[in-house]
Amino acid sequence: MYEEYFGLERRPFALTPDSSFLFPSATHRRALSYLIYGLGQREGFIVITGDVGTGKTLTIQTILDYLSKHKIYGAKIAAANVEADDVLPLVSTALGLTAKNLSKAEYLDALSRTLGEDYPEGVLLIVDEAQTFSAAALEELRLLTNLSVNAKALIQIALVGQSDLRAVLNGKNMEQLFQRIIAWHQLEPLSLDETIKYINHRLHTAGWTNDPSLDEAIFPLIHDWSQGIPRRINILMDRFLLFGYLEEKHALSKDDMGTVIQELGSEFGYGRNASEHGNEQHIKRDDLESDENVVKDALELRKRLADLERLITSLVGVSHMHDLLSNLESDELLISGSENDALHMRIARLETIVSHIQNSDLLIDH
Repeated sequence: MYEEYFGLERRPFALTPDSSFLFPSATHRRALSYLIYGLGQREGFIVITGDVGTGKTLTIQTILDYLSKHKIYGAKIAAANVEADDVLPLVSTALGLTAKNLSKAEYLDALSRTLGEDYPEGVLLIVDEAQTFSAAALEELRLLTNLSVNAKALIQIALVGQSDLRAVLNGKNMEQLFQRIIAWHQLEPLSLDETIKYINHRLHTAGWTNDPSLDEAIFPLIHDWSQGIPRRINILMDRFLLFGYLEEKHALSKDDMGTVIQELGSEFGYGRNASEHGNEQHIKRDDLESDENVVKDALELRKRLADLERLITSLVGVSHMHDLLSNLESDELLISGSENDALHMRIARLETIVSHIQNSDLLIDH
């Protein structure tokens, strides 16, 4: 609709994942590097987590495109609420096997032969929505990593899911899988600077020639409303360009962005609203439970939590790390109140653990 009006070749902020639009932010570069690193190692699991809208699906599509260009086979399982009995049929289908209704032993034999004969350089299997898999289903995936030739795994598995996948993998009965994780990355929201570069990158990729021209003052509003979440940036910017088209404008201002933010806030019932106060646009807090300040606090707390967990792992090793975290689980289940309260308590306990480790003989040799 607005593409022709602004002379764009395509919509720059469509929600459908398109790897040609990938903006190489620091967090997405790290995720892609871990996936490529894991394939080269041919052992264990890579885990990529992130909150809704942080770019997990686009990251998956990008790595699959990369593998295809380099003649490496990549497959994806995109299914939710998977149980143990579903795993082998799903993996077989993803790898192109047509046989169905086999016994577990028959599936494993067929997979072993197919992987060894057809994919001697290995396969990267990406499991999306992994946080919805049952513990038994995740254990079935772990068993698949036992398939090997000459001490090299025939299949490399990447678990991709929302942030609560971390809690799933830290849970009881997950120790064997946890110990096989060789790389773990949490996709983080974009900074203000990255948000600006992200928007410009997508606009230029779509053929933008500074029509419409954009007031630089819009960017803090965009970042504040979206909290640096790419999907929310796309929603806001797509509506912003539509607004410019409907209003027949070729120059879009801070006031225009405020109007669009207000419209989105009233339509979707989340986010922040911009309203005039004198000559300035100010951001008002939404009264709903999904207040963006709460979301921002949660993101910051989760980042601190991830940093502490990485520090503990570097100090004592993955196995001891799992034991330490498992000891926290039962007490934290008793916590009532908000998620942020639980995160604050967990962070406090981990900080205590770090202090204890640094003053004890638990440190591993590097």
